[in-house]
This record gives sequence, structure tokens and C-alpha cells, in this order.
Amino acid sequence: MKDIYLICPVRNVTEEQRRFADLYVEALEKRGVSVHYPPRDVDQTDDGVGLTLNSTHRQAMFACKEVHVIWDPSSRGSTFDFGMAFMLRATRDIPIVMAKSVAPTTNRSYGNILRAIAVPSRLDELLRNPISISRV
Repeated sequence: MKDIYLICPVRNVTEEQRRFADLYVEALEKRGVSVHYPPRDVDQTDDGVGLTLNSTHRQAMFACKEVHVIWDPSSRGSTFDFGMAFMLRATRDIPIVMAKSVAPTTNRSYGNILRAIAVPSRLDELLRNPISISRV
């Protein structure tokens, strides 16, 4: 079981997004926090449907203690994963944490939902020393 499941863009990720995610995961893991990092931890090869990939992500998310989100509204995979995290909240008290701030929108959006339900991390080490990625 991993401590954190990280929702982040994978398929059409920009270099800046990838660099931020890599640094975020590295900072957590240096503190002894285990992270499920989709581009690293799951074979992203398409099975023609996406069922195997999404089932693997669902199992990993279900087993984690927290879900952290690097939000990109254009990422369809992140939107799907965020829906899974939202549903998971209905079954147990799982923190959803913004790994990076999300700007509000003037209309309904998943980013606004994330802003509304996000909480600080409950992992003791993170609470004492918040993650700060400044050079991305």
C-alpha cells in the first residue's frame, strides 16, 4: 500500500508539468512517504480499451492513504482519476490534497470542485514540513 496516489497528467504532459511532478514525488519520497506515481508505476501501454490501465489505477488509489492532485483541466486521464477519487470519498474518509494551487473559474469546473474539497495532508511529516517546489 502506498501512502499517496498522485493524480497528474500522463499522456499529453508538458515538460514543465512532468518536471514539477517528478520533483514533487522526489521530495515526498526523500521524506519516506511512498507515492504511487502513474507514469512510473503503471505500464501505460494501451490495451485497446484502457480497462487494464484504469483498473490498475483504481486498485492503487483504493489502497492509498491520501490522493494528491496536480490538476490540469485538459487532461482526460486526470479528470477520470479525479472522478474515482471523488467516488472513493463516499466510501471512506480519504484526504484529497492539492499538490499545486488551482485557479478558480467563474463557472462550474472540476478545478472548482477540487478547490472546494481539498484539505491539508494528514501525513505527519508533511504537516511539519510542507512540500515546496519553487523552481518549475
